[in-house]
Amino acid sequence: MLLIRYTITVLISVLLLPKAFTQNPVGRWKKLSHNIEYAGEKIDSYKSVLQLYPVAARLTHAFDDAGNFRLECSGTDCKEKYVVMQQKLYAQTKWRLKGNVLMLSSSGFRVGQSYSIRISGNKMIWEGTEGQGTIVYEKIQ
Repeated sequence: MLLIRYTITVLISVLLLPKAFTQNPVGRWKKLSHNIEYAGEKIDSYKSVLQLYPVAARLTHAFDDAGNFRLECSGTDCKEKYVVMQQKLYAQTKWRLKGNVLMLSSSGFRVGQSYSIRISGNKMIWEGTEGQGTIVYEKIQ
């Protein structure tokens, strides 16, 4: 009897364990930093963006359940021309997650950007798989 109970417990754990560790980026996220290495030096390129365009601090990135990835400019002081450009740029962008590898693509995943991600609490950390650096987001919704 004890062996049957143990076997059932192990089986249920094996079936549920992958779900327990699934990373789920669905929601709205605010970028906090984008660290890259340039000329042997580590720099936060996002700080440079904020110095030139302070409004960027109010932009958010949204992941929905349907696999859409968008840059949201609503509620910001972005110029209309910039908003239209971003809407066009992200209109076809999709996301998918395989294990802990997030891929963003606007070409049906024939090409795109891939990142190893981890989510801890309200922080999401992307490690570029092709030298894109490390990006840190904070969940806002």
